[in-house]
Amino acid sequence: MFPYDSLRDYAQALEARGKLKRIKEMDQDAYEMTAFAYRLRDRMHEQAPGFLVERTKVGGRWYDSPVIGNIFNGFGMVAQAFGSDEFDGGQSGMHAAAVQRILSFMDKDFHWRTIEPVTIEKHAAPCKEVVLLGEQADLGLFPWIRNNPSDAGQYISAGSVIMCDPELGRNVGTYRMQVKGPRKAGICFTNQSHGFKFMERAMERGQERVAASVAIGIDPISWMMSSTRLADMGEDEFALAGGFRGKPVELVKSETNDILVPAQAEFILEGDIVAEMEEEGPYGEMMGYIGKKTFAFTMDIKAITHRRSPWVYNLWPGIGGAYLTLPWEVAHFARLKKIMPSLQKLYTPPDVPSVVIACIDKRLPGEGIEMGMLILGYRMVGFSKKVVIVVDKDVDPTDLSQVMHAMGTRWQPHPASLIVPQTIHIPIDPSCREMFLSSKIVIDATRQQPGEGGPDIYPEDNRTAVMEKAPGAFALVDKKWDTYCVD
Repeated sequence: MFPYDSLRDYAQALEARGKLKRIKEMDQDAYEMTAFAYRLRDRMHEQAPGFLVERTKVGGRWYDSPVIGNIFNGFGMVAQAFGSDEFDGGQSGMHAAAVQRILSFMDKDFHWRTIEPVTIEKHAAPCKEVVLLGEQADLGLFPWIRNNPSDAGQYISAGSVIMCDPELGRNVGTYRMQVKGPRKAGICFTNQSHGFKFMERAMERGQERVAASVAIGIDPISWMMSSTRLADMGEDEFALAGGFRGKPVELVKSETNDILVPAQAEFILEGDIVAEMEEEGPYGEMMGYIGKKTFAFTMDIKAITHRRSPWVYNLWPGIGGAYLTLPWEVAHFARLKKIMPSLQKLYTPPDVPSVVIACIDKRLPGEGIEMGMLILGYRMVGFSKKVVIVVDKDVDPTDLSQVMHAMGTRWQPHPASLIVPQTIHIPIDPSCREMFLSSKIVIDATRQQPGEGGPDIYPEDNRTAVMEKAPGAFALVDKKWDTYCVD
């Protein structure tokens, strides 16, 4: 029942709906999990379930700690994570349900609802069921996954790093962590991240070591707050998570520092982030390509606390089902719609993070290009997008076949395109010659009006004609769907 207080509560709800499959064992030395994640995506797309592997082979050793992944694949899972119980509307309907649910947490001034976290005693915290200190705190006791043979090694891919600044307060962010030894892990902050800025501030104060705790396997809402930048610098991710959950996140004090951590987590790693950097990577990035070697901070591990038989939550970036980022997109949509009321929907395909599709109620010539320019100029969206596709309101942006049909039949490369020769861009795009710089394009795939060089009369679209002139037809089929026996 929502809100899910733990990863296990959420997994149980998925399993009850047939959206989590248990697998007895997998050999990750043969990259069996990775190939399975790809095949799920190849064969089932957004319908692919999450999976929990009960026994895993890593580094020639079999581990009994379960590994769970792919648990936010498709908008049915995403809607469920945010408390929606509408699962019968296809990907488009479930996307709409999730968006409406998320918008309900925002006020008219674009502020998110918050509920402050509460602190509980250690004896009541599942993450304290096992406490390993000093030499006992060995990362090698657990099956951290090497996703790809081109990766530099095993990674803790879904850790929520919790740091504190004397002026800004708490920051919770997700950063990959390369396992480098029994009590040592790399921690890769990008230079735009709040974690990096916290480290900069600490070093300016003369600190060479910064206390941190890392929570792994937390409830889906807290995980979402950690893995997106929904909170501004100085805002508390756990207070935002409480607002989305409708009740406080339970926190408990770490063993070796004063940092409060999610009590329901599977693991907590405690230690110090060392200011001196060393080589890290490469790693298979979210864009679907192996990244370059880089330099990153390291963390010295002082303690590991965990549940009994803890679960390892692992991400396979670039395959889908990894990040719960829809609230970030919804926040940007709400702000953009305030500026441009014709905007109806905004959608980023999960597997193509550098593309965004905007659906508009077009009335005037030039609105398609204008919308694309507005999106590129809005830093929080435009920074990571290279292609903006603008479509009419009768095109479902979550259905890529409809988007491609609109491009093939409504778009003229000239004049319905705008190329920006050079502007700022996300640094992990493998096609960029120079980091942070890319050309970009707006594709206006709306019906082109005569004033834009389009035909004097645009013919009706077959599907739109059915939707508008026989509005009950699709509702009738949806109502009778189970009787057709086509699933």
